[in-house]
Amino acid sequence: MLVRKARLQDASNVYDLVNSLSGDGTLLKRAFAEICENIRDFIVAESDAGVFLGCGALHLYGPHLSEVRSIVVMPEAKGQGAGGRILNALIDEAEEHGIHSVCLFTRIPDFFFKYGFRTVEEKTELPDKIFKDCQTCPRLHRCDEVAMVRGRIPRISILGPRIEAEQLVRISG
Repeated sequence: MLVRKARLQDASNVYDLVNSLSGDGTLLKRAFAEICENIRDFIVAESDAGVFLGCGALHLYGPHLSEVRSIVVMPEAKGQGAGGRILNALIDEAEEHGIHSVCLFTRIPDFFFKYGFRTVEEKTELPDKIFKDCQTCPRLHRCDEVAMVRGRIPRISILGPRIEAEQLVRISG
C-alpha cells in the first residue's frame, strides 16, 4: 500500500468517495471545484496495483491548529490499515508544519482514540472549526459528531472570537 500526497488527477476519486458519504450527513458535501482547489490538502492511499483506497485532508487554520477532514476509505478497503496510514500521514504533516494541535469532528471516536485523540467536551473550544464549517452545516443545531483533539486545545483563534490575526502574529512570532 502506498500513501502519498494527492495530485489533481486524484480529484475525481476523492470527490466520488467523499460525496458517497454526504447523503446521510457522515461527511459534508463538497463541490468538485472545491476538491480541485484543495487537492494539495489531501493524502491518498492506493494499493500496490495503483487502485484508489481512500483519502483524508489536513486543513491548516494557522500555527495553532490544524484539522483532519474528509478521512474515508473505500468499503472494500476497510480493515486493511488504509485509514490508519492516512491518519498518521496527516498527523506527520501537521507536525512538519510545527502544528501540535490537531482536531477533528467524527461519529467514530473509537478509531481516533488509538491515535492519541481525546474528546473535547465543548465544541466551542474549537472556534476556528465552528466558524469555518459548522455555520453552514445542515446539522448545526442537532450535531451528533464528537469533537476531538490531539495535543492541547489552542487558547487562540484566528477565525473565531478568541483573538485577532494581528495578535496571533505577535504571540507566535
